[in-house]
Amino acid sequence: MSANDKHKKRIRPDKHDSPDEITLDDANEMSFPASDPVASTNITRVTEVPEMPAAATDHQNSNAVQGAVDSGTTHASSLRHVNIAILVTDGFEQAELLEPKQALEAAGAVVHIVSDQSESVQGFQHTEKGVRVTVDKALSRVVPEDYSAVLLPGGVINGDALRMSPQARGFIQSINKANKPIASICHGGWLLISAGIAKGRTVTSWPSLQDDFRNAGSTWLDKDVVRDRNFVSSRKPDDIPAFSQAIINLLREQQSVEL
Repeated sequence: MSANDKHKKRIRPDKHDSPDEITLDDANEMSFPASDPVASTNITRVTEVPEMPAAATDHQNSNAVQGAVDSGTTHASSLRHVNIAILVTDGFEQAELLEPKQALEAAGAVVHIVSDQSESVQGFQHTEKGVRVTVDKALSRVVPEDYSAVLLPGGVINGDALRMSPQARGFIQSINKANKPIASICHGGWLLISAGIAKGRTVTSWPSLQDDFRNAGSTWLDKDVVRDRNFVSSRKPDDIPAFSQAIINLLREQQSVEL
């Protein structure tokens, strides 16, 4: 087998993919540079659609969840009656959805997967397909008033698609106008720029977005987590522990003010 054949086999593990899946695979492969340090991780592809609790259980020993629970600042009932929307479409970075979701639920929050896709959305572990996650609410039907915060996972395809969605832009604009927390990680921050709410804000993101943020009038910092008023932002999967804890802290602060 030639080196070229081996490369093709690596990026096309399932020769029965549909045309839509092949397009998504190719877009993800082209979107990550060869120098990307996370692209070298060995990943096992998951093709079945898991129930959300089962998928989250696979991550129960992750640093992100342990950081949130073991810090001593998170209690099982601290975010009771808090509803959070995770806004995603196909191509999201799997860890950036599952791990913050589990940390928020462990703190007592109710978390809904909101999407423009029906039934489920395709996750990725860097450049390889991961789990499909069940959609709880259709983006076209959600009401911003029903949610206390919105979380925006990364993933190149996910972030780029959502920034082009008028419904996604309108939803995040309404959340921001109400001064509710917005948490973005990696390429999830693209939506903030396209929604016109990044100007004058201090943020972080995947490093390749820094010029986009600066051109939008933001201050971009290379830090694991940045908090600016109702914004929480992080750069990459390695930052998930700090990201999850910062979201929980912000939500608890807002609860205290409301009480």
